[in-house]
Amino acid sequence: MHRKHRDRHGRGLRGPILPDTVPGWRTRAQAFDDALARELTAFRRHLGESLDRYDFAVLDVPTADRAPWESGVPLARYLPFERPSKIRGRFIFYRHPIEQAMRNHQAPRNFLHEVVLNQLAMVFEVEPDQLDYR
Repeated sequence: MHRKHRDRHGRGLRGPILPDTVPGWRTRAQAFDDALARELTAFRRHLGESLDRYDFAVLDVPTADRAPWESGVPLARYLPFERPSKIRGRFIFYRHPIEQAMRNHQAPRNFLHEVVLNQLAMVFEVEPDQLDYR
């Protein structure tokens, strides 16, 4: 025997609290991904096709195994690919450490820009001023 579920008192599942058009709808992870994507898009416009051969990823926290030259918690890493391929390597940005450091920074958006800029400058082996689009 199959019974239909009835909501007799109007206490069933309700719709979302916030409409999906307001900023509060986005999670912190989604907001971080959007900010990083905007930053990478600006660098891509400035640098052209040179960024097409790299992969970009976001992880919440770094893995437990640190490199011997790293002190403290890394904000980002670059992992070169050993085998020749179309993609030269992967930039990994760590959301939680970057968000934590952004809280202590006067201009959070500038801080994310600096993290991306320093990673790109390290890989391209140039001074950050040469890559900065601002």
